[in-house]
Amino acid sequence: MFAQSVCLRLLILLLLLKSACTVQEKSRRYFWSTKWREGASKVFATKKTQIQPLLISTWNYTDANLQAWSVLQQGPRRTRQAVIQGCMACQHPRCGHLLAGGSAPNSEGDLTLEAAIMDGASLGYGAVAGMKGVRNAILVADAVLRHTKHSLLVGKSAARFARSMGYKEDYPASVRTEEVLKKWQLTGCQPNFWRDVHPPPLDNCGPYSPLPRHLLQQPLHQEYPIVQGHHDQLAFLALDAEGKFHVASHSSGARFRIPGRVGDAAVPGAGIYADNEVGGAVASGDGDVLMRHLPAFLAVEALRGGGTPEKAAEGVVQRLLKHNTEFNGGVVVVNRRGIYAAACAGMDEFHFVVSGGKGYLSMARVERIKCVDRDEVVDGGPKGLYHAAPEKLVMPTAKGNII
Repeated sequence: MFAQSVCLRLLILLLLLKSACTVQEKSRRYFWSTKWREGASKVFATKKTQIQPLLISTWNYTDANLQAWSVLQQGPRRTRQAVIQGCMACQHPRCGHLLAGGSAPNSEGDLTLEAAIMDGASLGYGAVAGMKGVRNAILVADAVLRHTKHSLLVGKSAARFARSMGYKEDYPASVRTEEVLKKWQLTGCQPNFWRDVHPPPLDNCGPYSPLPRHLLQQPLHQEYPIVQGHHDQLAFLALDAEGKFHVASHSSGARFRIPGRVGDAAVPGAGIYADNEVGGAVASGDGDVLMRHLPAFLAVEALRGGGTPEKAAEGVVQRLLKHNTEFNGGVVVVNRRGIYAAACAGMDEFHFVVSGGKGYLSMARVERIKCVDRDEVVDGGPKGLYHAAPEKLVMPTAKGNII
């Protein structure tokens, strides 16, 4: 009996030891499994953060670009604040008298603003247009995005909404505004945006009335040339290390526009568009042409179809010129990896400012592309009117990511 008792105890002890070893082995396996998964997660995160933050703005306003870049550098998920800061920076004279100096009234002398912002994650869009009296239009557009289910508010109702959001009326017409309007009227109200009316709008101020149908002639084309440094619209694109986009635009409106006109800065896909899945684009130029063709949207969709930023930019400008041979403007396209390209038409050069991006050490570098003369057309279409490879004004110290 004693021997049997001892054997039973030894058997129980062996079973306990085996169980302990099994638990220890499982624990060890779990430990190594957890460690491997954590390591894999870190490697994945490292690959995701290979995207370098990027801030692009149209035209050559470096101060506004730097202000936006300083916000984007504060960390991930600052793209929204960055593009807002950029737009606000250009609501002061540093970005020229058209954007902020009261020199872009409509034909009745009123100052109105428009702005828009788009979130590349949700595709949410907020915009205001024809808003009179409120300077920080981009903040009101952001309020439309964040506090309403709408996408665009216009006119007096937009101003009333701004006041309800706490924004004061602080953008009155100035003495300069009156001087600009009087000078325009003394030149026969040239240029203007009327056609097929009487009296002839090319040398008269109106008021106008429609021409009878039997008097209509082939429309006369009137160009609105773009002068570097004198712009009424500005667009920003921000990309962070997590691959998130925000785009925004701000405009004082086309100078001497017909009252009630809404411009490209407020229309989705015309001046700005972004989708985190593929990329973003900003465009600037003849706003009425941009609104008819939505080049920013078309460029992003070209990326979705597998195109490169270069091909997307080229294709958009080619399409614009096919139907509007007198188009003036340019587009910048960025894919989700931060590779960008641009194309333009109707100007000697199209300028844009870039901060960040892979391989670059300099900030707020002005880049430019040359736009070939578009006077020659073949069968009503453009002939060699766009270039997509930027030519840098400030050479970077390291190889960059322009294609």
